[in-house]
Amino acid sequence: MNVREMPKAVIIDDDEMVNEVLKFILENEYTVYNYYTAEDALKSGIIASADVIITDVNLPGINGLEFIHKVHEIDENVPIIVITAYNDIEVAISALKAGAFDFILKPFKNDQITLAVQRAYERHKLVKENIKLVEELKLKNQELEQLYAQLQARSIQIENELDIASNLQQCLFPVVFPDIKGFSFYLKFKPVEKISGDFFDFIIHDEKHFSFIFADVSGHGVPAALYSAIVKTAITTFVNISKSPSDILKEMNQFLIQTQKMMSYNYATIFFAHFDLAKSYIEYVNAGLPSPIVMHPDGKIIRMETTGPFVGIFDTSLYTTKKIELQPGDKLLFFSDGAFECPDRVDRILGEKQFQRLIDEHRDMDIPELIEFLFDKIQDFCGVDRFI
Repeated sequence: MNVREMPKAVIIDDDEMVNEVLKFILENEYTVYNYYTAEDALKSGIIASADVIITDVNLPGINGLEFIHKVHEIDENVPIIVITAYNDIEVAISALKAGAFDFILKPFKNDQITLAVQRAYERHKLVKENIKLVEELKLKNQELEQLYAQLQARSIQIENELDIASNLQQCLFPVVFPDIKGFSFYLKFKPVEKISGDFFDFIIHDEKHFSFIFADVSGHGVPAALYSAIVKTAITTFVNISKSPSDILKEMNQFLIQTQKMMSYNYATIFFAHFDLAKSYIEYVNAGLPSPIVMHPDGKIIRMETTGPFVGIFDTSLYTTKKIELQPGDKLLFFSDGAFECPDRVDRILGEKQFQRLIDEHRDMDIPELIEFLFDKIQDFCGVDRFI
């Protein structure tokens, strides 16, 4: 073992022979420092880096008990082994009470010294390792506290940004429902997060014609809201009463496919319809949304099934326009898949069939009453107050 790597043993004994014997016993395993008085050992500065100290109790000047106290003022963890005469056993016990690690009675045997010093050193090494670990843990805790503070600050910033984005998303919704003769409207909207990818809008062409869009884009949060803004802006550009809904969605599909080159993968499910009030019918395309429902006053229910795939995925997608006659007293119900895909506490979902059954069984309700009823049922099932 390299000398510099050997543990340090400090010996204090005013008996030169004892001092040399102790050095002889230990020098093969320790770097030994010999002193004849406690004063000399303290002045040397070695105490602060010692791994084990062996001292006589009866020393000139500063005695062994005083020396123990002074050593522990420098390093409270360094182990001290006290050597004392057989008839000084009470003094040895006092030394233990003062903080000594162990004591050895004179005359001693070599292996007594070897074993006592080895135990003391092993204990000191363990204490130093524990101290090091504690210091490292404190440092890690400080780093974690700093990181937590940074995360808190970032969380507040994100919340503020989400609030701004949420306010901006409201711009995707009509400020008020349009005043269309013969129609009344009711909305219930609750996003999973502060913002989502759902939106709807009306485009008024004249007194007898308007278009309606209801869309749900993939994902949640800010990316979905931004993509919703792109979809809404685009579709209002493509809408023309002279174009069929299927042609409009075909153009939309090509446009959104091009946007994939500029942003992460997204797609949209869209219901788009032209309402002709003069002839009392709607022409619509349903690109992947859950089937909206038309409830006639006689109890008949028509589901506006899917007539084309999601928008923004395949450039070869085709969309079919369908037509439904409207009657006075008809009720139209639109909803996103969040209405029946919200999981309960064990990850079961209500399911579209069960949701449709609830609608069928309560179709005589007015639309506001029916929507509030469905909303309450979904919340009861999910056990949480959040869904879209």
